[in-house]
Amino acid sequence: MKYRLGTIKSSENRALAACARFRGDVLLVESEHDHLVPRSVTANYRTAFEKAHSLTVRVLEGADHALSEQRWQDAYTSLLKSWAAEVIARARK
Repeated sequence: MKYRLGTIKSSENRALAACARFRGDVLLVESEHDHLVPRSVTANYRTAFEKAHSLTVRVLEGADHALSEQRWQDAYTSLLKSWAAEVIARARK
């Protein structure tokens, strides 16, 4: 857990290195009360996507890691649909 709480450079982690090379559109979603994935992990991914075409970051307010309440599942689905529609519309222009 100590490792996950720190700042990690993309050159120090294979997953983050792959993110650093990614040039597409990214939706990064964080649950506000996630007990498994600390905010520092999300911050590391956010920093790693330096070459992404676009980066959208959203926090699901009140949500836990499992999205255990229907309202959080619905919010995630709505967020994903609207983001995908935005990306598609932008690509068509």
